[in-house]
Amino acid sequence: MANVKQISVFVDNKPNQAAGAMRVIKENGINLRALSLADTADFGIVRFIANDTDKTVDILKAAGYAVNVTEVVAISIPDTPGQLSRVLDALGSDGVNVEYMYSFLGTSDRAVSFVIRVDDNAHASDVLTKNGIIQLTENDIAEM
Repeated sequence: MANVKQISVFVDNKPNQAAGAMRVIKENGINLRALSLADTADFGIVRFIANDTDKTVDILKAAGYAVNVTEVVAISIPDTPGQLSRVLDALGSDGVNVEYMYSFLGTSDRAVSFVIRVDDNAHASDVLTKNGIIQLTENDIAEM
């Protein structure tokens, strides 16, 4: 199973809050590989994959941010119509619930990559493997 560690940073839903977290990351030489920002009325959640998870968590906590690490699945699929539908159909047909997902740039203009948060990573990994879908490791993403 090729789980990837995703970092979530909780910030107030006010101007310059996400920028502050990104500034801390920049000042410490961390490179982000994938990112999603979601908001509620009171706070935002910045979710991302970094090239050095442990260092990133440490520096953000030291800077006073609430940080959480979640294991997610990352995939790479051909950049052609219907490929994401094929992935979601396979997962759903086998009872895997997709909680959220976001895309990110890879190293090929012929493929697109996604971070997928599911209710059961092991089951999702088995389904993806059974359906010939490429799963990415943390090293794969760090090297992009």
